Amino acid sequence: MKRKWIDRICWVGFVLIAIFALAPLLWGLRTSLTPNTELSLFPKHLTLEHYRNIFSRPLFLLYIKNTLLVALAAIAVTLPIGMMGGYALARYHFPGKNLSFALMILPLLPPIAILVPLVSYINRMGIYDTLFAVMMVTVVFNLPFAVWMLRNFIMATPVAIEESALIDGCSPFGVLWRIVLPSIFPGVIAVSVFIFINSWNGYLLAFALIASPQKRVLSQAILAFIGAWGTDWGGLSAVGILALIPPVALFVLFQRWFIAGIVGQQLK
Repeated sequence: MKRKWIDRICWVGFVLIAIFALAPLLWGLRTSLTPNTELSLFPKHLTLEHYRNIFSRPLFLLYIKNTLLVALAAIAVTLPIGMMGGYALARYHFPGKNLSFALMILPLLPPIAILVPLVSYINRMGIYDTLFAVMMVTVVFNLPFAVWMLRNFIMATPVAIEESALIDGCSPFGVLWRIVLPSIFPGVIAVSVFIFINSWNGYLLAFALIASPQKRVLSQAILAFIGAWGTDWGGLSAVGILALIPPVALFVLFQRWFIAGIVGQQLK
């Protein structure tokens, strides 16, 4: 009887947490599908006016393109470097290896703490107000996590197979590509999804490094609906819902690999 009551209390807690987490999303979806004059909790009239207004803006699709470009470039650059760095930390011995945990210090730093010197450095390099600057900074901030996480996956794989491949004449890069990469595929997917979500949702760094309207990313486009004379709540909610679709779709599509990568399990 006591166990049943504990289970009921747990279910009530789960339901309350789910309501707390989903309520803002549902309210945003409701606001994006109703006219601005509709104030009732359960609207009687639905409209796609806010979404049509968004796609009628010529810069909106450009913002999506810029965001995708930054996210995909970050994944393309971070993964190979993270693979090689993680493999070196997992398999090789060198001075200072015991201090490799310091890699995780950079992701823990609040970006606002280093924003001023970062912008000054980017400006001196002559790449301020370019998407390349946003890509480079995104790679730098995501690389430590990628190296450390991939290193943990590589350490969990047996080294005997790699040694056998080396004895048979396979090069170190061949071992990394043909042996290590397939065995840690869930970890690669997990890191890729993590980098994409971080890049897609990134706002502060893009806001600090981009000044031209044509080079802004999607997170900056949300500011266009907040003006000095009021806020377009319908348009703001519609942009937020559209911005949620790619990360959620990516997670749903690769959730099996993502969860396996996070918990460090091999898929069967």
